[in-house]
Amino acid sequence: MLALANLFVLLSVLVLVVRYIWGALLKWFHKGMHAFPKDYDLQPTVSVLLPNYNEGPAVYETIKSIRESDYPTHKLEIICVDDGSVDDSYQWMIKASRDFPNVQVHRNRVNIGKNKTVLRALEFSQSDIVLCIDSDTVFKKDCIRELAASFADPTIGAVGGAVGLRNVNESIVTKFQTIQYYISFYLGKIPENWTRTVGCISGCLFAVRRQIMLDLHAKLDARHWFGIPTSEGEDRHLSHQIVLAGWGTVINLDAQCYTTAPAKLPQYFKQQLRWRRSAIRDLFWTMRTIPQHTKLHWNAVYVFLLLPLTSLLALFRIGVGFLEAPLWWTDARLLLLYMVTVLVVNQGIKKHSPEQTVSNPVALAVFGVWWIVNTLFLTVLACFTLDGGSDWGTRDKKAIEEPMIVAEFGTAVSGD
Repeated sequence: MLALANLFVLLSVLVLVVRYIWGALLKWFHKGMHAFPKDYDLQPTVSVLLPNYNEGPAVYETIKSIRESDYPTHKLEIICVDDGSVDDSYQWMIKASRDFPNVQVHRNRVNIGKNKTVLRALEFSQSDIVLCIDSDTVFKKDCIRELAASFADPTIGAVGGAVGLRNVNESIVTKFQTIQYYISFYLGKIPENWTRTVGCISGCLFAVRRQIMLDLHAKLDARHWFGIPTSEGEDRHLSHQIVLAGWGTVINLDAQCYTTAPAKLPQYFKQQLRWRRSAIRDLFWTMRTIPQHTKLHWNAVYVFLLLPLTSLLALFRIGVGFLEAPLWWTDARLLLLYMVTVLVVNQGIKKHSPEQTVSNPVALAVFGVWWIVNTLFLTVLACFTLDGGSDWGTRDKKAIEEPMIVAEFGTAVSGD
């Protein structure tokens, strides 16, 4: 049993190490292998699909940052759909529609979840490209121009961007996530770019040809887990569907945006549980459809099967580890490994993305034990709650009892 456990963890670690070393080699020494053509004269019409639930004034900041992009105003529209927020989000969207051009505002009569809200926003779009985003995302000025230019290759179906944090040093939890985000986007996605098989384009910034969305509409709308509708992991599911449909998916690291990360452990835990559920569901779906994947580039099997499988392999080894020595995770060598990793990554951040630099990164060595909780507890909990996840996660909250602070903005003339 121990020998088998050690073999599993060796394979798990090897997959991850190969991924990041491979990514680093491609990024800094073989840029041509993962690069893709861009055409900045290519300026297709773009519809930004903005689903919203309980985002408050942050949704106004998001719309403002989009409208301040260096993209032609007449080629860019923003379609906002509020999913029955119980806070003042809707009023902030109405204010944005009055302050900025080409902003539509609609509202669902009942709460239907993020996945279906995005599809409803799609029904109002007419553009060549649709850009699915989160309602707290803030864009860099050239973000949309970078995304649009990436569709120069007619085989590319969807393009994502690099996501950073707006609240890097708010807490040790956000600092840890900053390191995670940087490793994921600037190293982890590079090997996937190489073969145009990015397994999960972030829902914060997901540009896709509108016709592809229309072709996949029925599958996306009917998404479920053994008959129970689910809206978690819509970005991972859509990325996977696009690749299986024969289109390429890539990440343009020059297209940058920023999101607000959970600052406290309970919110972070809830976010990670949603992500883990979606990854496990996708893994099971991959195993059911292996013949379709074998027709793609071999890296598709690596991305959609081996990478998510590492979580289950690590779970097995950690469980055996606790049976052997319950305090093995306190080994000073592990803390040293966490510390060195964080310092090295933070130096890369400081050089290439200085606004994302983490203060006092050494403290994150202690937080490094999170991966044990993440693997041992979250994976098990996710496996037993795969039928959950139809809500808006960390955005759920009770209705406010006091008057909305922006009530003077009035009501929508375009609401539904």
